[in-house]
Amino acid sequence: MLNIGLPRPLVLLCFSALVQGYQWPSPQYDALEDFLYEGARPDGSSMAQLVSPCKLRAGTNTTVAAEWVRLVYHDSATHNVSDGTGGLDGSIFFELGRDENIGSGMNNTLSDFSQYPSKYISRADIIAIGTVWAVATCSGPVIPLRGGRLDANVAGPFGVPNASDPLDSLTNNFAKQGYNVSEMIQLVACGHTLGGVRYPDFPTVVSADSNPSDVVVALFDDTQTFDHNIITQYLAGTTQDPLIVRNQSMASDRLVFGADGNVTMNAMSSADSFAQTCTTIFDKMLSTVPSSVTLTDPIELLPVKVSGVQLTIDTAHQQLQLQASVRLVLSSNNTSVKMYWCDRYGSAANCAGNLQRLASPGGSTTVSSPTSLAMGVTLKKYQFVVPVNSSQSVSKFWFEVDYGNGTTTTEDNGGAGYVVDQDQVLWVPSLSRGKNVLTGAQGVFVTAAVKTGSAPSKVYISCFGRATTNYLPANFTYDLSLNSTLPAMAGYDFYSGEATDDFGATMIFDLVGVAGNGTQWVDGDRFSGLIGIALPAQSTVNSTTQGTSAGGSKGASAAVRGEARWAVALGAVGLLWTVAYL
Repeated sequence: MLNIGLPRPLVLLCFSALVQGYQWPSPQYDALEDFLYEGARPDGSSMAQLVSPCKLRAGTNTTVAAEWVRLVYHDSATHNVSDGTGGLDGSIFFELGRDENIGSGMNNTLSDFSQYPSKYISRADIIAIGTVWAVATCSGPVIPLRGGRLDANVAGPFGVPNASDPLDSLTNNFAKQGYNVSEMIQLVACGHTLGGVRYPDFPTVVSADSNPSDVVVALFDDTQTFDHNIITQYLAGTTQDPLIVRNQSMASDRLVFGADGNVTMNAMSSADSFAQTCTTIFDKMLSTVPSSVTLTDPIELLPVKVSGVQLTIDTAHQQLQLQASVRLVLSSNNTSVKMYWCDRYGSAANCAGNLQRLASPGGSTTVSSPTSLAMGVTLKKYQFVVPVNSSQSVSKFWFEVDYGNGTTTTEDNGGAGYVVDQDQVLWVPSLSRGKNVLTGAQGVFVTAAVKTGSAPSKVYISCFGRATTNYLPANFTYDLSLNSTLPAMAGYDFYSGEATDDFGATMIFDLVGVAGNGTQWVDGDRFSGLIGIALPAQSTVNSTTQGTSAGGSKGASAAVRGEARWAVALGAVGLLWTVAYL
């Protein structure tokens, strides 16, 4: 198959200008950036693998990417530029019964997307991210991705034009959505470089073959990649576009493409101009949202990204434990990284006397998505599982990165360090489980560790889920009670309880303890899907006294590297948590 290589964005040598002002944690940005550039949920379940590399859908004879791109336009087409309503808002999840949304590809796509919306990534954001990936993985340009779309929880108005509409109706329809004639042509051409028209979905355009039960797809051009052949073949008079040549009463592409005397089509006839034009018009489509919604700036790749931070109880070793990951943009295969941290309590609290503790990672893994692959960057995530003395605990941590090319940097969150907010109330994944392991019901069983002697007046979880079976958000709280069957450990008592509602695979919860005086301790934004994760090997800890500030790490002694494999259980909430020291 012909694969036209379209221009890719240059990989910038310095990312700092792209992400000025970012400081961890920034929950919405963190979630969007993780998903856009890594392609998976925190539990390892990958939506990117459904589409990449430019995969054909089994049984449909077209690419997954083509189906994803069709759905995004059908969702955004509900926009009314006059009153600011509609647009890319996820209402398509409630609109599949309409004739305008006919086709198995729409059902396929909703199934693909249904398990990935979360607290910080709406269904509409998932649709937008899917579009960015669909274009990139099929040799197209990298479309900017802005976040912050809000989901509609009901169907929107009809908006998609019919292939049988006359030109004035087509132009009026696109004008209502906010596109002028040239933009209408651009959007249709860029959308129709992927996919085609399928039998049995549109039998008046595409006929059955000798076996009526077979699926037949008439492609818009002669490739399944995101290229400008849709333009050049139209201009050369050799097009195979079924909405031009098959049924003249259903020839919307012929009317649209020639609406300005081919001026726009000629302007898009080179690979470069096609890629640039499609980047701009798709960015506009993805940004077509209700006027009440304010999108973020484009989500840029962070050169250093900390995630998966969890202070918890390691029940296997009966001690406090810090878990964290740091993801780097690699410039050398010889890159190495160390974690440093300060005690919270005792004589070395907040690195008094410049006493710092350090560890090497217990494991590492390379991560990617169609976006990062198209950018040509290599992302590697280093995982730390660090034993901690409960009487010392952790106040903040940071990293020293040796890139193996003569460059060593201290990554300390802009000088603030990566702060561990509190250690009074902690989630214990190893004592939690998916409730359906036992009963087949929805929800999870959660155990919290609460510092002995803190005497909380209440311990509870506040749960949020968006990937529900009815597509409606779910938000409930559940009390936890002292678990008398679990003895205290490492200076903590255990509290347990169940969340029993349908929250879906991406439920996130805040674990909250309330002191007698009303003070709240929050272990926030915990992803229930992590119940299915196996940890890398425990890191080996050293201590070092340095003549630099707490944020520095020059001259630190080398920690012994723990050899490990990183294992991810791709099942979600229903899998029992397993702590594996490999």
